Amino acid sequence: MEKERVSAVILKDRKILLVTGFSEEYYWTPGGKLEAEESHEQTMRRELEEEIGVKLIKMKYYFTYEGVNVITNKNQKVHCYIVDFEGEVVPHKEITKFGWFSKADFENKRLKMFEEAEKNLIPKLIKDNLL
Repeated sequence: MEKERVSAVILKDRKILLVTGFSEEYYWTPGGKLEAEESHEQTMRRELEEEIGVKLIKMKYYFTYEGVNVITNKNQKVHCYIVDFEGEVVPHKEITKFGWFSKADFENKRLKMFEEAEKNLIPKLIKDNLL
């Protein structure tokens, strides 16, 4: 069965918020997999509070892409939402640090993102003039 993940696309000043974990090898968007009977909004609310300690205010559907999860090596659907939140971003749980990254950071290969997000999400954000 294909797993589903919600992805928080958090933008500020034409930069995107990305997080990383203990190995700090790759960055990704906050969010996570749907559990049991959770809706996308319930999952997003839970993941944002667990990972970066913020409260979801609003989420607007952006797009969905499919790819292979690098960790599980299984297919997954990633539902991207542009998110507004309240609170201060503080890494929790498996998140060890975060940063705000611009279009230039991706063009100059200043960081490593999970491949599926880098080839699907980032080009769309650039095309839509959000980064």
